Amino acid sequence: MAGDATKIIVGAATVSVGGTDVGYTKGGVTVRYEPEFIEVIADQAVGVVKKARSLERMYVTTTLLQVSLDEVRKSFMLPSAQLASGSTLTLGYNNACWVEEVAIVIVGKGPNCGTRTFNFTKCITFGTREYAMTREEEVAFEVEFEVLKNSDGNFGTIIDT
Repeated sequence: MAGDATKIIVGAATVSVGGTDVGYTKGGVTVRYEPEFIEVIADQAVGVVKKARSLERMYVTTTLLQVSLDEVRKSFMLPSAQLASGSTLTLGYNNACWVEEVAIVIVGKGPNCGTRTFNFTKCITFGTREYAMTREEEVAFEVEFEVLKNSDGNFGTIIDT
């Protein structure tokens, strides 16, 4: 089998959330697709005779090294009004109906020294957040987003240029 080394992709990506570049990250960025299936098991067969996709989810995870209060606000899913004068973030919000959807754009290396761009238009932060300050390491703040489907039923696009 002949390989094509020009199609091997190596390199970091830039990440923008809500139109703002998040700056330095650690450990890269991960786009994860998780399908779920129902299994059809017939009495006449020993095993699964069919699978049908019943749900699909997509996630984006990265670890921020430039941890601004605005990034903490977005990660804790707080409205912008909770960030007063850009220097004080009030934690906690008692409105279960409010959810901030943000666009995420990931621009990285592509095949043949090109560019690969992921565009996700509807994402929300979720999950547990840990803000750790230690003597031995820089503050590294992991953020995970769930990508929601748009009105066309799509998560987004990947474009190679």
